Formats: sequence, structure tokens, C-alpha cells
Amino acid sequence: MQYYTVRGYYRLFAFWDKTDKTETVVISTHGIINKIDKTPQSEIDKAERLRIKYFEGKSINIKNKKNENI
Repeated sequence: MQYYTVRGYYRLFAFWDKTDKTETVVISTHGIINKIDKTPQSEIDKAERLRIKYFEGKSINIKNKKNENI
């Protein structure tokens, strides 16, 4: 999980999906306006929950596609 600071106030939370061998997708979970140096742990936790949810949903979709081909 990564986050970026833009002009000291905006933080963008993102992660990379490298499951496809030919393409990499960058997913931005959310952004916040933050006027302090430390990122709130609740925002980091939110980004991690969204990343887990994304990959769980992706694995369900892959399983469903395999079942459709049977």
C-alpha cells in the first residue's frame, strides 16, 4: 500500500494489481485532505480494507468465469 502527498495537504492511497502478466493496473482507493504530517491510522486501515475487498472480488470473478467455461 502506498500513499502520496501532493502540495502537503492531499494524500492519495493506491495499490498495484500485477496479477496479469502483461499489464499492471494502479487502483486508487481514496484521497484525503490532511494538514498534519502523520497519516491517520484509520485512513491506512480503510485503504487496506478496500485493497483486500478488491482482490477478493477479483478472485470470485475469476472463479465464476472458469465455471462458465465448463
